[in-house]
Amino acid sequence: MKKLVNFYNKFEEYTLVLSLIITVIVIFIQVIARYVFNSSLSWSEEFSRYLFIWQTWLGASVALRHDKHIRLEILDNKFGPNGKNAMIIIADILWLAFDIFLIFNGTELVTKQLMRGTKSAGIGIPLAFVYASLPFSSFIIGLRLIGEIVKTCKLFKTAGGEN
Repeated sequence: MKKLVNFYNKFEEYTLVLSLIITVIVIFIQVIARYVFNSSLSWSEEFSRYLFIWQTWLGASVALRHDKHIRLEILDNKFGPNGKNAMIIIADILWLAFDIFLIFNGTELVTKQLMRGTKSAGIGIPLAFVYASLPFSSFIIGLRLIGEIVKTCKLFKTAGGEN
């Protein structure tokens, strides 16, 4: 299981780096085409926007893995290690509940887009592919949150263990 998680973590990071490189190249080519050749690419802005949407949602998963999301710690520090762990568990459970909401509603949105057969104006790709970033990344975030909750519960049980 650990090998699978490590493989996915590397895949996610490499995908994000590659997508950022592609985005920069496409935007650079667009700028050169517009200002040097006085012609623009009709698809570049839309492509970059859709790639950015995927980058944002996948990046949220990476940020969770590295514990880089914004967290209010004003109350955590007043309750000691066990109180802090309890607050982290409560916050993660609330986040997980919202994440489950995003998974179900995002899946419904993708299904509706598939049934309608809507396509993007510039590139002509199905919009369901763009909207799929929401339930897919929310599912990955949900898995990571469950792991974080289990890890924090273990810390909570072991004599108020420090993070």
